Amino acid sequence: MSESEFDIIKNYFHLDGETSQQPDWLDTGIGDDAAILNTAPFNSSQTEQQLIAVDTLNAGVHFLEDTAPADIGYKALAVNVSDIAAMGGQPLWFTLAISLPKIDHDWLKDFCTGLSEMANQHAIKLIGGDTTSGPLSITIQIAGKVPAQQALKRSGARPGDDIYVTGSLGDGAAGLSLLQQGEKKINAYQQTLIDRLHRPIPRVNVGIAIRKHASACIDISDGLAGDLGHILERSSSEANKLGAELHLDRIPLSESLQQSGLAVEKQQALALHGGDDYELCFTAPQSERLAIEMISQQSECPISNIGSIIEEQGLYIIEKEQRIAITETGFDHFAKS
Repeated sequence: MSESEFDIIKNYFHLDGETSQQPDWLDTGIGDDAAILNTAPFNSSQTEQQLIAVDTLNAGVHFLEDTAPADIGYKALAVNVSDIAAMGGQPLWFTLAISLPKIDHDWLKDFCTGLSEMANQHAIKLIGGDTTSGPLSITIQIAGKVPAQQALKRSGARPGDDIYVTGSLGDGAAGLSLLQQGEKKINAYQQTLIDRLHRPIPRVNVGIAIRKHASACIDISDGLAGDLGHILERSSSEANKLGAELHLDRIPLSESLQQSGLAVEKQQALALHGGDDYELCFTAPQSERLAIEMISQQSECPISNIGSIIEEQGLYIIEKEQRIAITETGFDHFAKS
């Protein structure tokens, strides 16, 4: 029987069991893009809550062996900042644990250049960590803050809610595909796709702006279909299993992807399942449409309404008035090819 990384988390890492009493300092633990901690046990004023997230990038899994070290440093922090953005939070600080096969001063200098570039964009500070010898692996833990009880979670979607995504989808996966194919002649459109893979844009400002309008949110790291599936799972109950309908022609594709030379069907598949976008996918009541349109204009970030939450379990694509069930999800570290 095939098990996913999420099965492993569910079966092994709920260490205290489902029925144990939750400590007063913990609001939300395993199951969202970040944990939510209450500050009240340490601070009498509960005006803010703390967000904590962690991600690991391994050579050969999350980036190709010949990726420029500056791009590795940039992305390692960007994917963590994106987790804070998905919670509607403001990133504050991070720690770094890095395993190095050898000491390479030029590599380290360039890695830290990329890391600093992302840190400076969001005014966040490296405050500690660990350095060891071994296969190249980078683990970053990040902390942020959010006004009390305003954090976005995966669990708030309701039937009738609209489904939105920021930016465009499929670019990162297309960039990876180009690199894996060993393309020798890269045009400007294709280079943009590779840049999107190496340097994703965490949507912090949008995450903060939609806090009072969105009902649920996640960042798209493993593909739209897979990550939207997490919203559906967390928002469902035993009695009410939710689903979603997505309109294929509304899923935003960048000009670079459309001009990449890939077949249209391949572009759409990458947008649905490819991952590495680090855009936000969120849901909101229909009454919030005007507010979200204003946020898109003010943030200068495209936000597309791509479908709706339904009261029927499953994920469906609407294409040319046909309704097609989606069975393929997104990237899973332990899935068998």
